[in-house]
Amino acid sequence: MARSAGVLALATTASRVLGFIGAMLMAGLFGTTAQSQAFVVAFRLPNLLRDLVAEGAVTSAFVPVLSWYRAKASPEEFWKLTQALWTRASILLCGLGLLGSLAAPWLVRLIAPGFLADPEKFALTVRLTRILFPFITLVGLWAFFMGLLNSLRHFAVPALGSAVLNLATIAACVWWVPLTTPGILAVAMGVMIGGAMQLAMQVPVAMSRGFRFGWRWSHPGARDIVRLLGPRVIGSAVYQASVLMDTILASLGAIVGEGAVAALFFANRLVQLPLAVFGTASAQASLPTLSEHAAHRDMAAFRGTLIHVTRMVGFVILPSAVGLMVLAFPIVGGLFERGAFDHRATVMTAQALICYSIGLLAYAVSKVITGAFYAMHDTWTSVRLALEALSLNLVLCLLLMWPMKIAGLALAAALANSLNAFRLMRRLEQRLGQPLLAPVLAAFGRMLLASIGMGACCALLWYTLDGHLHALMRLLLVIGCGPPAYLLGCWLLRVEEWSRVTQWLRQFPLWRYFAPE
Repeated sequence: MARSAGVLALATTASRVLGFIGAMLMAGLFGTTAQSQAFVVAFRLPNLLRDLVAEGAVTSAFVPVLSWYRAKASPEEFWKLTQALWTRASILLCGLGLLGSLAAPWLVRLIAPGFLADPEKFALTVRLTRILFPFITLVGLWAFFMGLLNSLRHFAVPALGSAVLNLATIAACVWWVPLTTPGILAVAMGVMIGGAMQLAMQVPVAMSRGFRFGWRWSHPGARDIVRLLGPRVIGSAVYQASVLMDTILASLGAIVGEGAVAALFFANRLVQLPLAVFGTASAQASLPTLSEHAAHRDMAAFRGTLIHVTRMVGFVILPSAVGLMVLAFPIVGGLFERGAFDHRATVMTAQALICYSIGLLAYAVSKVITGAFYAMHDTWTSVRLALEALSLNLVLCLLLMWPMKIAGLALAAALANSLNAFRLMRRLEQRLGQPLLAPVLAAFGRMLLASIGMGACCALLWYTLDGHLHALMRLLLVIGCGPPAYLLGCWLLRVEEWSRVTQWLRQFPLWRYFAPE
């Protein structure tokens, strides 16, 4: 499982680094102007639906059932099931992509009502939505193959799909934008080309493992997945509703500040780096293992794996969150402040980044715990708790957006996610009849102390070097000194996860984690 998480982390790191390069290019080209805001809103719905009916829903519903068939049924039944799933996914996703393109004007009115006051911005957003909405078809079919290959313990090629998508976006920004008017249309076309490329990557790998295209609708396993998928879609819809709600409220520039939609987008890109590299990768890598433990009813191993994964997630996410909060303004300014991205945009984005980072650990833990419920084929518990968190998020947004503006929207999401993670953990404790929160919080406390010490060292070094180095070089030096300071704190505080990592590194050279599977 550690090897799988390592493969996912490496591929995700490559993807996120390329994504940052693309975001930096977009920030320099478009800043928080109308073109940038139109793209963010137009891409919001395909991105929301990507998680709603694609990545998260497909993997969490597909992988437990596919893992069960792989462990208990014959290979012939396993591949018949994949054909039935392919047939259903193709029909659903093609219809969804077509419907979204046709309904673009009404969708934009729904998610960005503030754009109606600017007819040019509204018309551009509708045009971009028509181009980008079929992205859900491409990425949904890619997610089908990702779920299939993950159930076969193959993680590398599916994880590299996002890197290919980001490469296409970078190429569009560099070569196509100067030749297109308005330039943001070139970025949208680059996204669509990247989506087609990342889907095409998965097909040969799946066929080499035994998959064959064929028309098959009925299969008992497909019905089981549909039963699991319904609640999972609802659960994803609850989370995506909170993102959509933030977009709607951020479009009200008179209240939260003009350009808030784009500022939230750039802040979220920064938060997603540690979350995707470590939190999501760990949750995704542990799902097949947890599913197999649940299938064999080995709940002692299930609990041990869950505690181990959760603590390892905290070992990396906590210092990442503290680092993002302490260095928010230097990071945003160093990465994005150029061209059309001015100092005002830096301030807005950094404020949102600080508040988002408060809930970073909670969101990462929620992904792991939610995956544990799905491994036990319990999909409704997390849905009910997510609905309560959504209600709290809305109330907090309405209370905080006037006094705190854009920071209030980000802080509301962080607080709601924190409550949701706590309640998920407590509910799973009740389900297993064994403590989970106590062993996790004890480790998190020592990690937090080490992270705070690291943050203090980084802040002191940043201000000490003021005026002695170029800002970007100073930022790189401070970030480079962060991990050693954190690891020293972990060693002094005897954090168990640090000892475990060093044992892994001594026992398994790094190259073995990424050798062919």
